[in-house]
Amino acid sequence: MGSTAMCVILNQIILVLWLVVRCETSVCDKCNCTSFGMTRIRVKCNATGHMPSGIPSNTVELTLAHNLFWLDDLKVILKGVKHLRYMDTDSNPLIGPTLASDIFAGFDNMDYLQLNNNRITDISRLGKSRIDRVIELSLADNQIDDLPTEVFQNIAVIGLMALIKNSLAYIPRNVFAETPLQSLFIHSNAISHLDGKAFKGLSDLKLLTIFDNPFEILPDRIFDEISYDAKVECAPSASFHIVSYGTEIDYMTGLRRSGFVCRRCKPAHGIDVRCSNCSLCAAGFYNDIYGPFGSCLVCPAGGFYQDQMGQVECKRCSIGTFVSVKDFPGTSVSDCLACPYGTLSNETAGYRACRCLHNFYRLDRFGACSACPAYGFVCENDTAILAPNYFWKWSNQSMKKRYHNFVNNIHSLGREYDKKFSTFTGSLPKPVKCPHADSCKGGIDSECQEGYQGTLCASCTNGFYPRFNACLRCPRLTVTIISTVLVIVLFVAVFLMVLWGDSKRTENNRTIADIIMSCFKIVIGFYQVIAGIFSALARVQWPVALITMEKFLKVFEGNIMQFAPLSCIHSRLRLDQFFKFLGVISLNVSVVCIIMIYLLLKKRYIKNKMDCPNSEKLRAVSSLKKSCYRNIFLFLLTSYPTTSKTIIQTLPLPGACVETCFSDDNCISLLRADYSIRCFTPRHNLYWPIAAVFALYPVGFPLLVLFLIYKYRESQEEEDIAFGLRVFFENYKKQFWFWEITEMYRKLVLISLIFLFGSESLSQIAFTVVTVSVFGVAYTFFRPIKGKFEDRLQTFVLWIIFFDVCLGAIYTNWDVSQAHKENNSIVVNVLFVALNASVLVFAFGKGFLHVRSFWKKVYLCPIRCFSFFRQGIVFFKNKVVGFFDRLSLSAPSTDQFDAQAYLIEEYI
Repeated sequence: MGSTAMCVILNQIILVLWLVVRCETSVCDKCNCTSFGMTRIRVKCNATGHMPSGIPSNTVELTLAHNLFWLDDLKVILKGVKHLRYMDTDSNPLIGPTLASDIFAGFDNMDYLQLNNNRITDISRLGKSRIDRVIELSLADNQIDDLPTEVFQNIAVIGLMALIKNSLAYIPRNVFAETPLQSLFIHSNAISHLDGKAFKGLSDLKLLTIFDNPFEILPDRIFDEISYDAKVECAPSASFHIVSYGTEIDYMTGLRRSGFVCRRCKPAHGIDVRCSNCSLCAAGFYNDIYGPFGSCLVCPAGGFYQDQMGQVECKRCSIGTFVSVKDFPGTSVSDCLACPYGTLSNETAGYRACRCLHNFYRLDRFGACSACPAYGFVCENDTAILAPNYFWKWSNQSMKKRYHNFVNNIHSLGREYDKKFSTFTGSLPKPVKCPHADSCKGGIDSECQEGYQGTLCASCTNGFYPRFNACLRCPRLTVTIISTVLVIVLFVAVFLMVLWGDSKRTENNRTIADIIMSCFKIVIGFYQVIAGIFSALARVQWPVALITMEKFLKVFEGNIMQFAPLSCIHSRLRLDQFFKFLGVISLNVSVVCIIMIYLLLKKRYIKNKMDCPNSEKLRAVSSLKKSCYRNIFLFLLTSYPTTSKTIIQTLPLPGACVETCFSDDNCISLLRADYSIRCFTPRHNLYWPIAAVFALYPVGFPLLVLFLIYKYRESQEEEDIAFGLRVFFENYKKQFWFWEITEMYRKLVLISLIFLFGSESLSQIAFTVVTVSVFGVAYTFFRPIKGKFEDRLQTFVLWIIFFDVCLGAIYTNWDVSQAHKENNSIVVNVLFVALNASVLVFAFGKGFLHVRSFWKKVYLCPIRCFSFFRQGIVFFKNKVVGFFDRLSLSAPSTDQFDAQAYLIEEYI
């Protein structure tokens, strides 16, 4: 190779490198620039958002698609470009309305000029643009409404001209004269009239498309001057196709925009270029113009159809109609049928059989909608979702997952929805009202609120404990322990006050212990009844202050485990209903047995004192029996409501076990007292017979007490038993010695029996109102308690209970479909708390007045106080010293045993 040739090659390489570097520093920093051949540049600035500048002068291919350039911008962009062969300004909505004549000045030989999908309406100046030759000129998808006769006279379009999808209404004569066109596409316009010489001079024409225009008749001999073998498509057919050949570039955009689908094909023998076979999509389909080569997509079921070939989008059914899955793809407007029942008829169907009406739902995207059930569901966006405060249970996880997919899919409004999940073929579980307010979140997964778990969200999780139909967060461990200790101290203090008051008599010959026990029974009984009513009447919208107040009521109800739950100490100490039942029965039996064992051992100890006179022994034993019997009867009286309630709730009585159905063939029976326990299971069958053994206790124990009181209340022979039974009748007038039995049955009815009605029973509140009214009126009429203060306190208690129940009747949620709501009325909350707390205030106030009276006497008489205090110390000293002196003797003496008997008598 000579030096001259080497220099030429080096100069060309330097020129290319210089052009590339220049391009990269100006245009190619934001556009895609590639070089091919030795001196040619290809620039693609698609959707750049800015106007490129500094286009290399040797650029031969320029793509400016999907931008917002004006015609003046194109002039600036093309300035300095000399050898442009291909230009594409597809989808520039700002280009137009008039195509300037000088915009393509100097480009005398262009291969492809793509001006598709712009805003061009006037191309009259195109003939003055000094473009001598164009292989393909595409002006498809614009708004051109007129073709002047001279518009193409100076342009030799030798390949293809596409005027598809414009607004042409008339084709004048000689408009294509002497133009060596091979393919002319003027279909999909508004052409209603063609001149008889419209196609004059198209002797080289091979293909002409004029379909999809509104003309009714063609002039005679209109096709005489075109090639005899030309193919004219007046009406599209499935066999119609176009085979085109090109170079490296894709020039079929105009065809694709008019409904053609172009696919690669194998070129004919001897032709070494790319081959494209373009055909029209059939009716019921449309062309996806944004695909790589376009593809025929089916018009989906719903509000779409297409009755023509070669369309780029589906037609929409009229308002309130749709094409069913069975009939799709719709190929005629008659395929659009009225949307099914329960749908909106005043809007288009979209990708479904019209949207559902308000408060309707569907299980088939293209099926009818059903009215939302009366309760348990929230129906919106064509779906039915479990409402808050309701619970459901799926037959299996697969069914729940399928419904999840269906709901997520039906929320998709566009064509991206998944056809596999268009229909839910299963059935929805039946919603069941949650027994505890605000415990169930609802939703497809039927999740529980924080602190709740299990079936119906009726059990508490770790860290929470049950309280008045709710799960409350456990207090700190120290608070729980301190609370337990304080409760125990409180009851021990009451017990010691009773022991102290045995020897202190009032003006009416009653001991202070009698008054304390009488008030104790009234207060404990009141809060036991109130707690039972509050727990049973679950449909009442109780004041919001109730939960906080009820926590403290547990102290005076006598239920230590409820006030300081063991589960808050450790999760393993959580007791279900069966263990509570065993615990209550064991506690009753244990307390009675411990007291009786103490009685027997103490009695044996006293009788074994050989040197103690029999009279002293008998007196000591009698005093011991009186104390033990009274403690037993007082404990049984106090624990009777809780014990009876536990027994009744464990038995499989009507109302104690609730049948819960999540479907027609999926029903279970749950224990209302503890929804974590299923009735009639082997475990339940193990415990309820044990409860049946104690079933006579709620009814039989008061009758037994009635018999004992009737027989021994005035007995001189069984003075010990009579004294112990005084806890049942001492505070009543003589003729009403039986009234405590009435009170026991009142508590049984209000605490245990109303529970069996069921929280959804409308007769529950009515029965409760009648019961408290009858007992209240009866007591007010007879006034059986003899103590003035106790009588007033009991009357006040009964009428507060009546007020609470009447308040519950007023604020009862009679509609089971509505969610449980709390009463936020400030007046009702204040009145409720004030009245229910006043019972305790009055009882403690009376005790405080007694203490104050006693302290006043001591304060006003300090000499007497000092004398009394000194005598007590001397007496206690003498007793202690004498006791130990006698114990130090080697042999017992009569005085020693006399002193011990005396001590026994004093301390018992």
